[in-house]
Amino acid sequence: MSGYAGPSRTTWFEVLNIEGQGAFTLMLIFLFSINFSIFVCYLAFSLLTVQFIVSWIRGARPPAPPPFFRFFLFFCLLTLVSTVFAIDPLNSLQDNRELLVFLLIPIFLFVINSRIRLLKSLQVILVSTLISSLVGLFNAVSSGISLDHRLRGFTSHWMTYAGLLMCVFIFFFIWLFSEPAARTKLLIALAILPVLAAILSSQTRSVWVGLGSALLFFVIFCKRKLLFLLIPTAILIVVFLPQTVKNRMASIVDPQNETNRDRIFMAYTGWEIFKARPLTGVGANNIERVYQDYKHPSATIDNPHLHNNFIHILAERGILAWAALVAAFIALFVDLLGRIRHSLDLEKRIATGSLFVFIGFIVAGLFEYNFGDSEMKFILLYFVTLPFLALKDDKDDPIQAPR
Repeated sequence: MSGYAGPSRTTWFEVLNIEGQGAFTLMLIFLFSINFSIFVCYLAFSLLTVQFIVSWIRGARPPAPPPFFRFFLFFCLLTLVSTVFAIDPLNSLQDNRELLVFLLIPIFLFVINSRIRLLKSLQVILVSTLISSLVGLFNAVSSGISLDHRLRGFTSHWMTYAGLLMCVFIFFFIWLFSEPAARTKLLIALAILPVLAAILSSQTRSVWVGLGSALLFFVIFCKRKLLFLLIPTAILIVVFLPQTVKNRMASIVDPQNETNRDRIFMAYTGWEIFKARPLTGVGANNIERVYQDYKHPSATIDNPHLHNNFIHILAERGILAWAALVAAFIALFVDLLGRIRHSLDLEKRIATGSLFVFIGFIVAGLFEYNFGDSEMKFILLYFVTLPFLALKDDKDDPIQAPR
């Protein structure tokens, strides 16, 4: 009489293989969930991290990480130093779990290791974002477009919602210009139109500025002839926008706007905090605790963060961590330019899209602390890692290409 002996050793190692089909399925769940559930994202990320550690112990090594990765490691190290000297080290230490997010870079390199997997991951990101945008538009139709009913989809905040849509829209808008298949180009165009409509309806000005800057830079440096088409198209879009959206756009350059003035006060506050603790800052997640002590005399709002990536990191973690982050961003920009210059076809298309996603993120981050947003880091690290993937031949991947 024979009995069931349970899963074999080989079976469990296959399950824990970071390069296997199970890991890629988890990756697709992770990518799809960015727009819908931070809990599912962290669950999938945790399981991928376990697979990564087990595979590392067994001797598997990911492809060489891109040069900018080392600067992010320096940033993580200096953040830990800042935590030691923080005004509330335990509160900062609790927030430091976010540093594990940078493990996504080697995990992406491990898991997305073939052209089929790359394209499938992009399909999942696009479909997820399309669904999210349609949910937002449904809410806009149901509740109206107003600051009292900001679109947030299934995310926790409207800035997160609009920021995620922005990154995906920029990438696939740029993809259109080098996509050779007419049917694919049409499908992408139809998919990103609702995304753009949801971005415009979100009333999120930092995202509008980031999106507009990225597309303008793309046209100027890559498709200059489109300037003659871009300007009248932008005018037509503005003409037919709802009046509430037009008013919100006009407020971007209004010096008397309360939130504009508050951002100036936040910059003042960040500088005062930095001057008080220049080397290590007040520690991660501690700005809200000291904001009242340093805020501008005319400021009426207490803020949990400073609505600017660079000012916030400077005040929160000090000059050393700030310098490491700036170095990481500069290295990332240079590395992406290098990939564009030395790549062809699909690789160049991806590198170009990733570069302008990064530009949109940076510009939007001048008016919002989007680097402190987990979902935004998820999608940013995904896009900026894509150009550095070491793709195997599709025939070596167990996933079959769609016919």
